[in-house]
Amino acid sequence: MANVSLSVADVAEQYGMLFYIISPSKTSFPTMEDCPDYLQKAMPYMVTLIVLEAVINWWMGKKHNVADSVTSISSGLIMTMVGMLTHGMILSIYSYVHEHYRVMDLPWDSAVTWVITAVLVDLGYYWFHRASHEVAFLWSVHQVHHSSEEFNLTTAFRQPVFQGLFQLTHWFYLPAALVVPPSQFLVHSQFVFLFQFWIHSELIGDIGPLGWIFNTSTYHQVHHGSNRYCLDKNYGGFLSVWDRIFGTFQDLRSDQETVYGLIDQPQFFNIIKHQFFYFKCIQDKVATSTDWLDQITVWFKGPGWFPGLPRLGNNDLCPEIPERKIHYSTISILSHLYLVIQLIGVFIIHDDLSRLYGSMTQGVTLAVMAFILWTLTSISLHYDEHPLTIPMELSRCAVSLAVYQMMGGWKEGTFTSSAFTVWMTSSLLITMAASFSSKKKKA
Repeated sequence: MANVSLSVADVAEQYGMLFYIISPSKTSFPTMEDCPDYLQKAMPYMVTLIVLEAVINWWMGKKHNVADSVTSISSGLIMTMVGMLTHGMILSIYSYVHEHYRVMDLPWDSAVTWVITAVLVDLGYYWFHRASHEVAFLWSVHQVHHSSEEFNLTTAFRQPVFQGLFQLTHWFYLPAALVVPPSQFLVHSQFVFLFQFWIHSELIGDIGPLGWIFNTSTYHQVHHGSNRYCLDKNYGGFLSVWDRIFGTFQDLRSDQETVYGLIDQPQFFNIIKHQFFYFKCIQDKVATSTDWLDQITVWFKGPGWFPGLPRLGNNDLCPEIPERKIHYSTISILSHLYLVIQLIGVFIIHDDLSRLYGSMTQGVTLAVMAFILWTLTSISLHYDEHPLTIPMELSRCAVSLAVYQMMGGWKEGTFTSSAFTVWMTSSLLITMAASFSSKKKKA
């Protein structure tokens, strides 16, 4: 009975991490090497909440946009994957700044240090987030997160690849290195990120007086809205006080239906295209300008800027309530099922990569990352019914089988050699059958 109670308490503690309900004494460590990977530990619990939310929404009669959710999850997997390549670098920079330029010594095991770190990290996140909405080249990266027309827990996964690769958030955390020990910083940078998972759900709503201090789902609904009143509001991570202090707070209005997504909303699911398309949108603003200065400054002005407008543009020129239909994929239910199975397989492999990354050889690491990227890209092309879908899927399955055999398998991974072979072989046969069927219909 004691073991059962311990297990339940442990599960409750893991869910608590998503809400910043954690013990300072249990989450304080002397060195960064001692800090757990809380994001990886939280993954199973986030998945259960995603499934629960989807079931509740289905029960309430709300249509689920599967393609949109898969695109969001795919983006998050790629972002965290490429982030593994550079995470160590930014942590080394933070440690160097703290070691050589700190202005005071805070004890790593103090509850006061724990609270100070939480506040300073969130303040850094606020300015990163605000800059990502007010500087065009940063918005060209960040817009990926806002490109979902849905607002549910999977939307939290829709993160930009370049944000992970270049560790954009962490550069805004560097001022904290003047006082905050590296181990405390590493812990709280994870918890500020994890807290923002649950606020991407309409099911939770307002949390009463706690909203005067903490960020909420209703505030974040405003942030993701493309209604005019929603633009450039509510940047805080887990605290709402920064928005109130710096004049960017906006509560949710009940007299308007919130329309989620971008002003220039893309109508595709291609995860690679999502990462790049907005850079061209920025450049197009000055395509006909003869002022060479505009060609440079356009990247540092607001994403709403056009020649002749103030630096941040003029939101009054945006529609009060955008009028558009939500974009759905028209593929069959069986195709959806096939793609969700591929996503689950990649999710498992991504989890293996997260756990084993530090001990993997460079060759195996690159092979696993290439497989994840290739698979997720292929999934997104399926949803767009792109002409290259079948060729890419056939080549993915065939090449993956060949490389896997050449490598002699991946013994440390969750999939056994036979399981992976069955997965890729069956996927290859299904794709070949779909290709023949498609050709017959066209004939």
